[in-house]
Amino acid sequence: MAFRRFRFVTFLIAAGMWLVPVAHAAQQGLSHVRVVRLSYIQGTVAVKRPGATEWAKALVNTPIQEGFELSTSANSYAEVQFENGSTARVGELSKLQFSQLALAADGSKLNHLTLSDGYATFHFMPERGDDYSVVVAGTTLTPRGKSEFRSDLEADHLRVEVFNGSVDVATPSKSVRLGKDKILDVNVQTNEALNTHGGIEKDDWDKWVEARDAQSTLSYRDQAYGPKRPFYGWDDLGAYGDWGFFPGYGYGWSPYTSLGWSPYSAGMWNWYPSFGWTWISGEPWGWVPFHYGSWAFDASFGWFWMPGAMGMWSPAMVSWYQGPGWIGWAPAGVGAVSACNCLTAVPTGVIQNGGTVGRGDVIRVKPGEIRAVSAPSFLPSQSAMLSGTPLGSHPVMPGVVTAAGGQVATTGTVRTSVSGPNVGTAATARGTFATRVQSRPAPATVLMGNSVAAERSAMSSNRGFMGRAGRFFSGSEAQPLQIQRSGNTTLGGHTPVAEAERGMGARTFGGASGVSRGQVSNRSMGRQTSPGSARSGPVMLSHGGGRSSGGSSSMSSHSGGGGFSGGGGGVRSTATSTSTSSAGHASSGTHR
Repeated sequence: MAFRRFRFVTFLIAAGMWLVPVAHAAQQGLSHVRVVRLSYIQGTVAVKRPGATEWAKALVNTPIQEGFELSTSANSYAEVQFENGSTARVGELSKLQFSQLALAADGSKLNHLTLSDGYATFHFMPERGDDYSVVVAGTTLTPRGKSEFRSDLEADHLRVEVFNGSVDVATPSKSVRLGKDKILDVNVQTNEALNTHGGIEKDDWDKWVEARDAQSTLSYRDQAYGPKRPFYGWDDLGAYGDWGFFPGYGYGWSPYTSLGWSPYSAGMWNWYPSFGWTWISGEPWGWVPFHYGSWAFDASFGWFWMPGAMGMWSPAMVSWYQGPGWIGWAPAGVGAVSACNCLTAVPTGVIQNGGTVGRGDVIRVKPGEIRAVSAPSFLPSQSAMLSGTPLGSHPVMPGVVTAAGGQVATTGTVRTSVSGPNVGTAATARGTFATRVQSRPAPATVLMGNSVAAERSAMSSNRGFMGRAGRFFSGSEAQPLQIQRSGNTTLGGHTPVAEAERGMGARTFGGASGVSRGQVSNRSMGRQTSPGSARSGPVMLSHGGGRSSGGSSSMSSHSGGGGFSGGGGGVRSTATSTSTSSAGHASSGTHR
């Protein structure tokens, strides 16, 4: 009987139904089965589920729920996106717990976090009664309206800096409202406020946060098709792919991917008690297209994603197949390749034991051995319930006990104590207050997988975000930074760029090709209305696999973000892009 119930639940998952029920939680009327997204990682980032004893090395796009903990190692960083685009960005050697992620009966969201080590910047955008708070060493930080603030905890000192909006800071003995551009230093041993003052000096971490905000804002505004308000993961679509009108289908999006790519082919399957088998994509953009809408395939275009009605979050939208010793799947949606049946197959143990899926894991199956199933028939192992791969003996980090027994309890000191005037009663006894003496480390790139050298070059060739923003609002060219991998193709990895451009004598927009207006098919229906751009004209995706563009056009070398440094990389970056839209599908307005 238990196994039948298991099969029934997983059948609903495979059907792509919304499986986040309204939980009747102990007379509170709250649902605790919300999902937020791990949207950026660099280095070693670990997560631990509530009640678990083992930490896991997280992938980008890991679904995070109430009770999850997140910890970062040295030179490691993470960003978590909430449903409305709010973010929690976590620095190195830091630990953050998602104490409460609940949904009230009136639709408002309760977001209560705990920062127990390190430093983090929080950009919260409450809507419809949402409640946000961050507890740091017994001090509660509560934003009032849309706010962005930073918290640093080390030794016996807490420092709070407010960049936008205002934040209520409450210790067990007193409280104060901290306004924009203000700093508060707190002695966490005595719960006394040491000093409230101005003079924020932004370091490398602050500049990286600004660059991420800028990239997200411009990517969101520059897209021709989008939701009416900020939505987590949507801004990635403009950075890692392109929109177009697909004749016979409508508007869709395709990622910049290599030839032979297919959806649900790079990542891992993990078991979540609330959802069952859940796909965690290893691709930086792999949140919205794998949990909303549907994938389609056309022999002329390849794979592309269509948002549809953008209903509720789904753990995965696939059809399952099984055979002797293997399990397989294929996207389930409009235009899926029925003739291909099982598109990706791996040995059963890969999924059952929580292994990652890549090209090296895929096996060939015999057509006669393929049978459709409602869901995998096996139960998950403990490894498949970690939301990542076992951490093992990776570098130590706050709160994480590794296989070697190592652990870091607090972060290293990057502030010092100096004498200063007007420090208040508590500080007078000590004659000191905390001040920054060196920059906190920050990630090397704005976009995951981007080339640091290319990003630096693009940012140094213009006046930075504020200059770009001025051009944007004045109606001139201003495009967000985009990333295109070496050997890039567009249209879901189906058509190489070189092939799409061959014989067209055309310009290239963000990896897709353009042809003159006279070459546009009569089936072209779209009108290009990129916000902040002077370009206009009909746009379509031709059967040759390229983007056909008519009307006037101009190229831009502007990029997103700016103002921080780093090293590493290995992919190509470009700052040009093209957006398409039709009447009734214009991009939304204000973001952030």
